[in-house]
Amino acid sequence: MTCMNLLVSYCARPVAVALLLASPLVAAAQLRPVPAQETEKGFTWALGAYVANGPSYPGSAERSTGVRPVIGLEVGRYTISSGGGGSLLDFDLDARDSGVTARLFEWDHFRLSAGLRLDGGRKGEGDAILSGLPDVKRTLRGRLSAIYDFPEHLSLRSTLNQDLLGHGGGATLQTSARYEFRISDRTEISIGAGFTLADATYMRSFMGVPAGVAGVTTALSAYQPGGGMHSTDVGLEIKTAVADRWVVFGGVRYQQLRGDARRSPLAVKPDSYGVSLGLAYRCCR
Repeated sequence: MTCMNLLVSYCARPVAVALLLASPLVAAAQLRPVPAQETEKGFTWALGAYVANGPSYPGSAERSTGVRPVIGLEVGRYTISSGGGGSLLDFDLDARDSGVTARLFEWDHFRLSAGLRLDGGRKGEGDAILSGLPDVKRTLRGRLSAIYDFPEHLSLRSTLNQDLLGHGGGATLQTSARYEFRISDRTEISIGAGFTLADATYMRSFMGVPAGVAGVTTALSAYQPGGGMHSTDVGLEIKTAVADRWVVFGGVRYQQLRGDARRSPLAVKPDSYGVSLGLAYRCCR
């Protein structure tokens, strides 16, 4: 199923309602480009590392722990982010997409951005239950994100991701709400909740068992999921400045698989959590 099929088949009614509710806001807002001062202020960067513990893949009963880099760089309207480094660039907890992102335009509180990121796919080495299943190839994903910032630190975000190389990555639509607040001059907290929709291509690649390998290279029975709801999640993030430029950050996230993803034989543990803790240096503003 293509990205357009995903939107039409599973998002038509919610998107129509969202557009209906948002139309007065959009009509009242004035379209404007990203201000010149935002594109001429030089650059801001963040560099560090974090430790993360979570399931080997969504639905896995196995857990893994690893150390990963934190990288963030903002030059005008362009951002490069990995490991959550982009969320540190504005010295707040504003969510930034991973990969390369360009801010396209703004309507007062509404923002639209586009980007690219590498998707590492999935290999069967990380979990015994994946042994004998086809690997999901690495791919390049295109991304379109819409964000609306309400007063009092509340924001809504919807992000459409599409496999651009046809490597079986399919398409996903992630929608979330975030509330951010300060508990001191040096510490900020963000609470979020959201859901993810996925098309049939994504679901079959990551949650399916092809008939050609069922009972042959794997003991699992054949399973062909359709597109629809993939998961829901809630999370909490915290960031505190321990020096002028050094920041400690961390978070916890709880996810539940839904629909055909939850019914998959790969969903050994459909409810899971992940935790992370990191340290980064950020400069310069």
